[in-house]
Amino acid sequence: MTEKRFSTGTVAFSFLLGGIVGAGIALLLAPASGKETRERLREVTGEFKGKAYELTDEAREALAARAEEARLRATRLTEEFKGKASQIKEEAQSKASEVLEKAKGTVEEKKSAVISAFEAGKEAMEREKERLLAKLKREEEEQEELT
Repeated sequence: MTEKRFSTGTVAFSFLLGGIVGAGIALLLAPASGKETRERLREVTGEFKGKAYELTDEAREALAARAEEARLRATRLTEEFKGKASQIKEEAQSKASEVLEKAKGTVEEKKSAVISAFEAGKEAMEREKERLLAKLKREEEEQEELT
């Protein structure tokens, strides 16, 4: 089961209201003249008014302190987030650079392999061309000898 918690302001207000009501009832039921009762009511009201201002100031100070704590925590968390985001960015850039360098190396290897294969094919074609020309020349010579 969850426990309900009341704010300092709520508790102070409830206490103050209960005190005022209790004092008013006590004064009204106490045996005294009207003038004395009114004077006593003024005194008690003044005392409670002072207490109310005091409690309000305390609640305001407590609220201001909590607001400052929240602001400081938010600032700290923001700075932590910025630091982590910067670290992640740097790591991502580093990884991207590594991948790019590996890709460049792979491209160079493949390029060299393709160039080598092309050159080998070119040389093989030249050899085959020379072989066929030589064969054609022999056949022509043989044809001329027969005629």
